[in-house]
Amino acid sequence: IVADFVGADKEHDVVIFGKNTSEAINKLAHRLPLGKDNVVLTTVMEHHSNDLPWRAQAQVEHLELNGNGDLERELLESRLRALQGRVKLVAVTGASNVSGYAPPVYEMAALAHQYGAMILVDCAQLAPHRAVHMGKVGSPRRLDFVAISGHKMYAPYGCGALVGPRELFRQG
Repeated sequence: IVADFVGADKEHDVVIFGKNTSEAINKLAHRLPLGKDNVVLTTVMEHHSNDLPWRAQAQVEHLELNGNGDLERELLESRLRALQGRVKLVAVTGASNVSGYAPPVYEMAALAHQYGAMILVDCAQLAPHRAVHMGKVGSPRRLDFVAISGHKMYAPYGCGALVGPRELFRQG
């Protein structure tokens, strides 16, 4: 049901249940093969749960927003280009819990993939208000990982999920 809800490919992806989005992101942070020379690109609008876990695993770089509170595509692309080969993950909110701004995550996915990085979208604030579609496997606009919290959608507390490639979670 959760895989269908986020448009995951059931042959490719797995749903890992946890307590909430924070725990889901922590699980991913401890599973991704990241090193101290790797970079996780994130933004200044992230909830701490999509910022703090990455700091212990890799170098974290925060992308600033423009005067309108938007993330500029050119800034993301310039940082991906400048750090090419080192950025392993773009970790971004699907919708800010402060401003409500929803960055163009599918465009961001295409840019991340173009430069050899994966993308995680924290959908805690997005999923209750808009449809989430991970996309087709192999599509440049595909979201590699999504994290959701059930309580944001009127489910009981203590139910969240991380959805991502099955093979990554099979690795020892």
